[in-house]
Amino acid sequence: MLGAALHGFARKGYDGTGLRQIAEEAGVDPALISHQFGSKFALWKAVVDEIALRLAAARQSIAELHEGPGSTEERVREGLRRFITANCDIPELAKFLSDEMSQPGERQDYILREIWDPYQDAMLPLLREARADGLLRHDGSPELTLMMVMGAVMLPLLMMRRRGLSAGDEADLSRRLLSDVLPMVLPA
Repeated sequence: MLGAALHGFARKGYDGTGLRQIAEEAGVDPALISHQFGSKFALWKAVVDEIALRLAAARQSIAELHEGPGSTEERVREGLRRFITANCDIPELAKFLSDEMSQPGERQDYILREIWDPYQDAMLPLLREARADGLLRHDGSPELTLMMVMGAVMLPLLMMRRRGLSAGDEADLSRRLLSDVLPMVLPA
């Protein structure tokens, strides 16, 4: 049900997606969704929680780089690689987040708290260290750098996925994003 809900919300947005459509795609009775979640908003929150859970391993692996072995540059590159890969691994994530982040309110606040803030907590120490060591390509804030990376990943994912990518195309896009986005942040 959560997969069908994510697919629906990513494809048609929150307002354009009904519980009946989600139930039909999930192959369940709409009453089951109502019984399980209580409301469309509660289902939506469960979708966000599931995304956060799916991203938790990547965030944890990034946080482990804070005190890990290797140079600052190696750890920052690896952290950015993990960040980009995690975003590429959930096909609907870019569309879902772009729609929800464009609308101020309770849903945006929930996504910021459950998805974005934990990512910032994981990535910002590495980017601050990179900035202190003079490794960032520009002298901007680490917070802005992270937002720029997210935008540089999300827009190509949105545009390319609109065309209906095969699994091989998606893997190639992930590799291309890694090779093209990292040099935007760190020197080659």
